[in-house]
Amino acid sequence: MAFRHLTRNLFQFAKLANTNINQRLYSSIQHSYRYRLLTANQNYVSIRAFSSLKTNDNAYRDLDTFLQKEIQLEKSAQKHPNSLPTIPNFQVQTDGPEVTLTRQTGKDKITVKFSVTNTVNADESDQESDLNPNESEQKSDNAGSQLKSRPTFTVDINRGSQTLSFLCSYLPNDHHEAHNEQQPSENALEDFQIDEFTIHDGEWNETVYSSDCSVIDGELYDKLLNLLEEQGIGEEFANQLTDFSTAYEHQQYIGLLDKLQKFVKS
Repeated sequence: MAFRHLTRNLFQFAKLANTNINQRLYSSIQHSYRYRLLTANQNYVSIRAFSSLKTNDNAYRDLDTFLQKEIQLEKSAQKHPNSLPTIPNFQVQTDGPEVTLTRQTGKDKITVKFSVTNTVNADESDQESDLNPNESEQKSDNAGSQLKSRPTFTVDINRGSQTLSFLCSYLPNDHHEAHNEQQPSENALEDFQIDEFTIHDGEWNETVYSSDCSVIDGELYDKLLNLLEEQGIGEEFANQLTDFSTAYEHQQYIGLLDKLQKFVKS
């Protein structure tokens, strides 16, 4: 919990300097669709290296050939090809990119929801290497290990007709990297912050007031974190969630490539 008390001090900075960048580095596919721009009379003119007037299927064939290799590379890079990581004490339900976790603790029902869409972040070092095509190509085969899905998630604690709801997000990379340097471990530690909280009767709607946690009393904020931890939503859960989300997001991405290949072949 010692690191958690740093959350309040870093919270304002995290809100203003969110360094998360949704950028996929699984392969050199990121370099395939860049446009070169020509400045002429202060107007930008897009120049393509190929003719868009041809009516043959070269583009489809080229894409299909690329996808055959790309899908195999992605499958070989999967850390959990056969089964997803578990999140102990929670029942897991998935619907496309949407994930719902539920558990019952006494008279409280805990529900955690998140989506893996656009949740993949690249480390800062990976972003810098993207500026150097040679370095990016060298790292492309190992890029799967450089990616993490760290989604924003909601936590609902339902008690009778009332629900206490939290909107949470992972701390930026530089924060948890600093913590890992102070307390080295085999696996990188994750932590999260509470962005907003509210309480409502029945189903939530837009008329329900919620509070931004960057402006609430620091002691209240810490007690809300402690409440979540007692409900099983703490640092250990944060690591389990990002492990699951990373594996599930990768699974969804491979599924998207499969659909793209089927579309190209149709």
